[in-house]
Amino acid sequence: MSLKNNIFSSKPKQIAQAAIQILIKVYGDLNSVNFLVISDMKLPIDIAQNFENIGLNKYQVFQESLDKIFEKKKEEVNKDENFINKFKTFDLIMIGYKKHSKIIDKTLVKKILNERKQKPILFIDCGIPGNIKTDIGQIPNCFLFDLNDLEQLYSSWIQNSITNQDDNHELFDIELKISLDSFFRKLKFNLEQKMIFEKKVNLLVKEKGKEIKFILKKFLKAF
Repeated sequence: MSLKNNIFSSKPKQIAQAAIQILIKVYGDLNSVNFLVISDMKLPIDIAQNFENIGLNKYQVFQESLDKIFEKKKEEVNKDENFINKFKTFDLIMIGYKKHSKIIDKTLVKKILNERKQKPILFIDCGIPGNIKTDIGQIPNCFLFDLNDLEQLYSSWIQNSITNQDDNHELFDIELKISLDSFFRKLKFNLEQKMIFEKKVNLLVKEKGKEIKFILKKFLKAF
């Protein structure tokens, strides 16, 4: 299939395509992946529809209000074993609510990961300004992306695919991206600083290739 036919025209499809490539990088294939979306917004549901027929092991959507999903008070959710047991079976969890409530935090994620025996888990935060505390991304084996992250990853792939003449149309180097995100959080970069730094890294990688990628990953992991 040509590159042109692979380029999606709508944001939900672009975001889904980026997320799918992340899943492949983390888990190797999609057959064992369990996916959950809980939201009362249209966009996350639109995004989720693109996962429906890609061969996931489990696909589940709860298009419910926040109050129906979380019947207990927030401080009780982290202690709710039934709630944790439900979440632990999913590898990718997409959340997006109109209410500005931080549903997912480090305490909850650590308990879920313990139940998963530290098997990696991915979260996509579709809420604006967000339903997930960003510091969960500092937890080993927990990956957090927001919609802007996924759009940028997709755009980078398109740009690289157009400029590169070889046959390697890999979406992006997810290991490098994760290392960069962790680096940015620890040094508390703002958006402008992130964009400048990423631009410099991309130019360096384009010029120096695989050798500099290895050095960069080693450097970033030291933080």
